[in-house]
Amino acid sequence: ASFHTGMSLKMLLLIDAVFYQLQSVSAYCVMGCMSPVSQSVANTLKRSLLVWASILYFHNPVTTSGIIGIIMVVSGVFLYNHVRKI
Repeated sequence: ASFHTGMSLKMLLLIDAVFYQLQSVSAYCVMGCMSPVSQSVANTLKRSLLVWASILYFHNPVTTSGIIGIIMVVSGVFLYNHVRKI
């Protein structure tokens, strides 16, 4: 099956490259403001939010293990923030 939009493949690749570069630059800026552990926790939370966005947008099936995993990630982030404040 072919995928066709009004944009050419080269234009889509250029847009993808620009967004990837912006993500990389923002990651380096965040690393300058946070400890490595906080950066790792934020990255883990970002990944779980992307999974949820994928579930909502693409209507991907949700498995029990997926729900448990996301609950564990969010709980871990909250616990880390709680312990860090002590």
